[in-house]
Amino acid sequence: MPQHPSPVPSTHNPGAEYDAMADAYNARVDTQPHNALYERPAVLSLLPPLAGLTVLDAGCGSGWYAQQYLDTGAKRVVCVDASQKMAAAAHTRLGERAQVLVADLSKPLSFATSGEFDLVVAPLVLHYLADWLPTLREFHRVLKTDGLLIFSTHHPTMDFKLFNLPDYFATALIEDEWSTGKVTYYHHSLSAICAALAEAGFTIERLLEPQPVQSMQASHPELYDRLMHNPWFLVIRTRRI
Repeated sequence: MPQHPSPVPSTHNPGAEYDAMADAYNARVDTQPHNALYERPAVLSLLPPLAGLTVLDAGCGSGWYAQQYLDTGAKRVVCVDASQKMAAAAHTRLGERAQVLVADLSKPLSFATSGEFDLVVAPLVLHYLADWLPTLREFHRVLKTDGLLIFSTHHPTMDFKLFNLPDYFATALIEDEWSTGKVTYYHHSLSAICAALAEAGFTIERLLEPQPVQSMQASHPELYDRLMHNPWFLVIRTRRI
């Protein structure tokens, strides 16, 4: 069985990349079909009832998810992002309803105490890390016993096929060009993801290969057909043990 691969040295700065494209990205992300009609509904479907919970929004972007947590009863939400401009956009959206911090998820979460959170949600952020294990161990530390970690990430087979990678099982740095700017991120195999979760002390409760919501068929029929037959993202719900 393939082992957890050795980490690839990080040669990129996702915070700076998002700073460079923040205005263009934030202007369209809430209506982008990959987000609004595909990834976000899938993540929301795996959330527990949020009433009274303390939530860490890891990789908060412009704060859309945090707003959902607060609107559905979360007691307290802490938002972190590596990009100063994305964190500023989240603060503009949320005001004083949430604490918004600039923080690098590859570093220790010095702002958080052990067992502080009931739930950590990391939407489309972990693939920016070369090595997940230190971050997952920090998530484990800041979660209460039996707390939940829910995250979305690129589906490993999507990156493998789309970028014609030579070795599915090897960690690979990918350079991509979006309409909003250049981004770099990492491919990790599914076995590597599962091994890192287990080593950090999490057990997988649900693994979801989402399909788009029905309304995408009318608004974006070609994309709907593609995503119905080719997984683009992966959403996993885990529990701290």
